[in-house]
Amino acid sequence: MKNPILKNRTFLILAGIAVLAALAGGYSWYQSSAQAAATATEPALQTSKVRTGDLMVSATGSGNVLPSAQVDLGFRTSGIVAEVDVVAGQTVKKGDVLARLEDQTQQLAFRQAEANLNALFTPAGLATYQIDMATAEDSYDTALTTLQYLISPDVYYWETKLSQAKAAVAAAVSEADKTAAQKMVISAENNLKAAQGKYSFDYLPYYFTATWIDEITEEEMIEVIPPTPNDINMARATLERARLSLTDAQAAYDLVVSGDPDALEGSLSAADGTSLAKIKTEYLAYESARLSLEEARLIAPFDGVVVSFSLVPGQSVTSSPVMTMVALDELKVKFYMDETDLAGLSVGNKTVYTLDAYPETSLNGEVTMIESVLQVIDGTPLVVVWGSLDKEPTITLLAGMTVEAEVIAGEAKNALIIPVQALRELAPGSYAVFVVQPDGSLKLTPVEIGLRDFANAEILSGLKTGDVVSTGTVETK
Repeated sequence: MKNPILKNRTFLILAGIAVLAALAGGYSWYQSSAQAAATATEPALQTSKVRTGDLMVSATGSGNVLPSAQVDLGFRTSGIVAEVDVVAGQTVKKGDVLARLEDQTQQLAFRQAEANLNALFTPAGLATYQIDMATAEDSYDTALTTLQYLISPDVYYWETKLSQAKAAVAAAVSEADKTAAQKMVISAENNLKAAQGKYSFDYLPYYFTATWIDEITEEEMIEVIPPTPNDINMARATLERARLSLTDAQAAYDLVVSGDPDALEGSLSAADGTSLAKIKTEYLAYESARLSLEEARLIAPFDGVVVSFSLVPGQSVTSSPVMTMVALDELKVKFYMDETDLAGLSVGNKTVYTLDAYPETSLNGEVTMIESVLQVIDGTPLVVVWGSLDKEPTITLLAGMTVEAEVIAGEAKNALIIPVQALRELAPGSYAVFVVQPDGSLKLTPVEIGLRDFANAEILSGLKTGDVVSTGTVETK
C-alpha cells in the first residue's frame, strides 16, 4: 500500500511544473508581443541611393520681343511741312530725308555760306593767305633781329640750345638718352656763361657805347648804356607773339592749300585777329547755315523701319515728335522675373525663349542687362531683365511678340545627385549626410554641394555612386 503523503507530494511537484511551464510560456508570449509592439512604434528609416544624372537650376519670366532701338522723331524747329517722303512700314537708311519743312530762306543762306567757304580755295583766296604768311615771316624776322641785337646773337643761340637740351632731358625714355641729354645741358650752360661774359665785356661796349658833349664843360662824354631788363623782356614777348602769328599763318595757308573743306574744322582753335581766325569765321558761318537747313529736315538717325507718323504737307508743326522709327536688325527681349529669383541671376546667363506664336520652337540667347531698380506691376515688385536673341532665328520675329523666358542659372551634366532631404546643414554653407553602413548603422559624412534646386542637390565630394543616404524617417501606425 502506497504512502498517501508521497502521493500528494508527487501531485504537488507535477502541478508546480505545470505552473512554471505556463509562466514561461506567458513570459515568452509577453516578450514577443513587447518586441512586436516596440517595432511597430519605431519609425521606419527612409533612404535613397546616390545616382548620376543631369541637374539644371533655372527660373522663368515673361515679357516681349523689342527692337534694338526705337525713337520718336521731331523737327528741331517749327514750320510748315513741305513734303513727306516715306510711308508707314517703309525701310530707310541712316541719313535718308524722311520729311521736309518749307526751307527756301535756309537754302539761300546755306548756298551763300557754301560759296564763301569754297572761295577760300580759289587762286584769289590762296593768294590772300600767301600774303598773310609773308607778312608774318617779316614780323618774326624783325622781332628776332631786335632780340638778338639786345642780348647778342651768341647769347640768344646758347639760350636756345639750353632750352632744347632741357626739353630733351624731359623727353628722354632710356637712361642712356637721359644721360646724353644731361651732358648737352651742362655744355649749353657753360657756353651760355661764356657768351654772357663776352656780352658784358665786349658786346655791350662795342654796340651800346653812347657819346655826347657835356653842355657845361663842353667835354666829350663816353658811356656804355646797356638795354634795360624791360627792353629785353618786351623784345622776348614781341618775338613770341610773332612766332605764334607765323605758326597761325602757316596753318591757315596749309588749310587752303589742302582744298579739303572738312579740314577747316582745325581753325576752331584760332585766336581772334589772326589769319586762321578769318577761316574760322567762314567755317562757323557755313556750319550755322548748314545746321539751320538740317533743322528743317527730318533725318533717319539709323537704318530701320518707319512704323508710324502723323504729319501731312501743309501742316504746321513744332518740335514735338511726329514720327516713330525702330531698328529691327537686332531684336532683344525685355522680361520680368520675381525678385526671389535674383540670387541666381547674372549677366551672361543662358536663356531659352518660347514665343506664344511658336509654342513648339525654342530660341536661345543670354542675359545682357539687369536693371538696378525693381519695377512694380500690379502691386508686385519685379526684376527687369534684358536678353539677346539668336542672330539668325529660323522663324519670323516681330517686335512686340509675347515671350516666356527661362534663365539657366546653372547646369551640371553627369553629376552625382541626391535628394535635398538627405542634406543636414552643420553651419551656413556647410553640409553633411547620414550614410547607411552595411550593418544598418548611420555615419555622418561631410559633403561639398554644387547646384541645388527644390528637389535635388549636386554632390561635388564626399560620396560616390551607389552610396545609400538617409533622407529621414516615416512614422508607421
